[in-house]
Amino acid sequence: MTGAHLLIAAIIIALVIAFIITMLVLNNNAKKIISTNTMLVENQNALLEQNKIQGSELERRMNELEEQKSEMEEQKELIEALQRQQEELAKQLKQNTVDEVTLLREQTRQHREHIELTADMTDEELMAWVDQKMDETRLYTDTDLTLKTMAKALGLTQKRLGSLFRNNEKYASLGEYINEKRFLLACRLLREEPNWTIEAVGAEAGFGGRRTFQVEVKRRLGITPLQYRQALAVKGDA
Repeated sequence: MTGAHLLIAAIIIALVIAFIITMLVLNNNAKKIISTNTMLVENQNALLEQNKIQGSELERRMNELEEQKSEMEEQKELIEALQRQQEELAKQLKQNTVDEVTLLREQTRQHREHIELTADMTDEELMAWVDQKMDETRLYTDTDLTLKTMAKALGLTQKRLGSLFRNNEKYASLGEYINEKRFLLACRLLREEPNWTIEAVGAEAGFGGRRTFQVEVKRRLGITPLQYRQALAVKGDA
């Protein structure tokens, strides 16, 4: 082989080695680029996922804020409604207070006139007046009626009312008067309400119990309430 041939062979070998080295370098660089791109893609995906999570979190927070805003508006409306209600109640209370004061003044005026009226009555006139009021109000049907409660209801002092019955020739006491009023009402009910029981009639008239009612009727008529009712029935049939 001549020197020229050796030179050409050496050049070819050098070129092949250079090509191989170049290919190796390019391959290595390509791997680095691919690795870098892969990392970039992964980072990009991670960023996208993080942005997605942050977006969901932001949306959730916005929804919570909207709910809180809605609740605050509802609370505001409720507070305003309560304020309006309080203002209305205050107005009503003020009006009721004014009405009560007016009513109290009127009652005081009427009571004063009433006292002045009864103060000038004789015992006979006052007794007729008391009797009328008792029939109108049926105070005597209250089983717990006392001199004090009766005087207060009639607008009289206990002293005046007590004196009226102490000086009365017809009734030995206030209790006697009350029992008579109850007795008269019971007799009327026995006539007018034939379907009522004896107990119901006694209770309606103000007697505390059946026995008290029977004793009072028998003391005055000599017969029991049932016998009185039966006698009325016989008389009605006749």
